[in-house]
Amino acid sequence: MMCPNTKRTDYLPQELHVGTEDIAQRKRFLEFSDADIELLGEIHKYLEDKSIDEFFIDSFYQHLYSFPALQKLLPDESTINRLKAVQRQYFMRLTAGDYGDDYVLDRLRVGYAHQRVGLEPKWYTGAYRKYLSSLQPILHEMYGHDHVKFMAAYDALLKVVFLDMELALDTYFHTTTQELLRLANYDALTGLPNRVLFNDRVEQELKKARRAESPLAILMIDLDRFKEVNDTLGHGKGDVLLIEAAKRISGCMRETDTVARFGGDEFTVILPGLIDNFYAERIAQNIIQELHKPFMLDTNMVNISASIGIAIFPVEAQDVESLLKHADQAMYVAKAEGRNRFSYFTESMQQAANEKHALTNDLRQALSRHELHVYYQPIVELRSGRILKAEALLRWKHPKRGMVSAATFIPLAEESGLIHEIGDWVLNESIDSVRRWLNQYGRIIQVSVNKSPIQFDRREEITWADALDNLKLPGNSITVEITEGLLLKDSSKVKQQLLEFRNSGIEVSIDDFGTGFSALSYLKKFDIDYLKIDRSFIKDLELEENDMALTEAIIVMAHKLGFKTIAEGVETEGQFSLLKSFGCDYAQGFLFSPAVPGAEFEQIIARQS
Repeated sequence: MMCPNTKRTDYLPQELHVGTEDIAQRKRFLEFSDADIELLGEIHKYLEDKSIDEFFIDSFYQHLYSFPALQKLLPDESTINRLKAVQRQYFMRLTAGDYGDDYVLDRLRVGYAHQRVGLEPKWYTGAYRKYLSSLQPILHEMYGHDHVKFMAAYDALLKVVFLDMELALDTYFHTTTQELLRLANYDALTGLPNRVLFNDRVEQELKKARRAESPLAILMIDLDRFKEVNDTLGHGKGDVLLIEAAKRISGCMRETDTVARFGGDEFTVILPGLIDNFYAERIAQNIIQELHKPFMLDTNMVNISASIGIAIFPVEAQDVESLLKHADQAMYVAKAEGRNRFSYFTESMQQAANEKHALTNDLRQALSRHELHVYYQPIVELRSGRILKAEALLRWKHPKRGMVSAATFIPLAEESGLIHEIGDWVLNESIDSVRRWLNQYGRIIQVSVNKSPIQFDRREEITWADALDNLKLPGNSITVEITEGLLLKDSSKVKQQLLEFRNSGIEVSIDDFGTGFSALSYLKKFDIDYLKIDRSFIKDLELEENDMALTEAIIVMAHKLGFKTIAEGVETEGQFSLLKSFGCDYAQGFLFSPAVPGAEFEQIIARQS
């Protein structure tokens, strides 16, 4: 038993709600009477003439040493001697009488000390059992001739031991309760308030703001490019960055402000008692500046930024839910406008959110209503001028809005998870077309099908290879188109699926090459068949020497690495001629044909044949 600093533990009875009345109640429930105290007094007098070391302490320590976990708490001889002295006092006091406030405080201090040094509560029961067993022979010496008194004395010992054990363990239960409360209200990683506590504080601050007729701001903070840190350096480094980011954000606050972490890379801030809206703006700008400074993660210097949305009470919203929703909408606008900035909520954002919600709901029904269509854009072999391939491009013909841009509805499909169902449908439509064209024209016209990064996160019930097998088509009937960013994830799921494509004969194409990360080192890790040169290089190919040089360099590099090249957005004969002279393998664009419905594509193939 160890004794802690007494001054720091005087608060324990109040903190643990163990007062005089509570102790009296416990004694009554244990039936701990004056007669028991009298018997304990007799035992105490008898023990004073005995050596507690002989009948208990020595054997107790021999027992302790058989458990490695307890040995670690007994590092040296001086510590053991000190502990033995403390335990002599501790166990002798069990029978000394005077079970009042001082006794209670002493026992709580012991439990607190054990909890602090990491002694688990399971060892208590064993220690008290050993003590009681050791005292049985002593009681036989005292009352062996009187069985009734022997049982009464042993019962008195049981009562005081259970009272004592309750008090010692109270500190553990209190600590556990406090820990559960902390876990329920605070983020385990950063120590910041979590969503639960944040919402409670917002409610309290809103009540104050209404009474004082004072503005209040909510800031929603999202770390830009944080996912790249996790994907490239691992989640451990990502956690270190989040902890440091939490410190930097907190450093920008007043004592009256609240910073919370909602999870992932999302933080929120309450700014009560605003003198003017410019204070919220200054805080947002300070946060952006702090988070824009480099983060050192071991030997890696990492740069991120932050997008922040601001919503003001009472101007933009009157309740917690609306404030958070509006701040979130403003944050996404800041992110869409280029990141590393803040944005105030405006009514137009709400209108845009409503529009997005309505369009997403329409998209959910688009497949069953036959509003989605697969168009095909020819891909021409430059050497022969023949159409050998096609890219499958999704089109949505909305009954009221007309043709909805893919740039509008594909992100909605990804956010809502509809991309999985839609992606499967596009694949099946494309494969059906390949089968039909094979029957009509006697040759495979390979179709490129785009696969969203979101689709790689879920295993298909029917793989692409299985879908081809069902129609008895070879793997190279289709090409899977992916983005450069997907390679940067260096994900085991992505690697596995690309390997499965390779083993099935399905070819892989990198779309819009040169516009994203251009992670050339990653190209070596994956089996790639095609690089698609983005239209931004082709647009001014005849006018800009830099575009000419870059395009030719991409083609040469691709060939050196064993990839074939496809130029996108070819619109003029001049572009065609230059690409052909550079050795580009394929091209697609309006010079040959825009994306057209399947029936029109078949007419183009028929004319060529």
